[in-house]
Amino acid sequence: MITDQKTGIVGGTAGIGLALAGMAADAGAEVHLGGSSHNKLEQAFRQLNGKVKGGFVDARDEDSIRRFFVQAGELHHVVSTIGPPYQAIRVLDGQRADYEEFFTIKYWGQFLIAKHAAPQLVPNGSITLTSGVLSQRPAEGFSVLASVNAGVEVLARTLALEFAPRRVNVACPGFVDAGKLHADLPAETRAAKLQADKAAALPHGMPTTEAVAINADLLAFIKS
Repeated sequence: MITDQKTGIVGGTAGIGLALAGMAADAGAEVHLGGSSHNKLEQAFRQLNGKVKGGFVDARDEDSIRRFFVQAGELHHVVSTIGPPYQAIRVLDGQRADYEEFFTIKYWGQFLIAKHAAPQLVPNGSITLTSGVLSQRPAEGFSVLASVNAGVEVLARTLALEFAPRRVNVACPGFVDAGKLHADLPAETRAAKLQADKAAALPHGMPTTEAVAINADLLAFIKS
């Protein structure tokens, strides 16, 4: 279905994006990874055995996003899985600076990815953004991330009207350990915290990044 088609994945150096990149490359797609860390890009290239290309993308910098898509050229599909590390911050305990990174990266970053990806898409191409389960199942301490996720979902619906006939989808993963939740904690403390979160919210276990990537894969490519 995606053999010889070009796919851009921004946020593809870890977690869901990296798993999706491997699946797409194995399926015969030409994959262009975008990441905000040069070291992680190199690690991803090695992990995927040179089957993908890519370049640096800073979601805070619109010109960086524009250059990535201009250099990638014509694309059939674009997937964004970007998002900052996060932890629970109650509204009464945080400062505005604690919250702005969520909007800067996950909302405005994906807004700009869509803006600069659309001119590079073939007429029947697709863009898939990523929100998250907190938009549907809010949790204490995650008011800002829940709001950002909901905003991304509305953005996708609006862009689907503006960019038609190109498709705009949004993937809404559940709780997945992609390395971002409680990223500030020491490894052992983080592992214990994730286990507690999993037991409380996910009695059947936390899905793998590969499992979620399969869902994102279907969203992006099923109609191609």
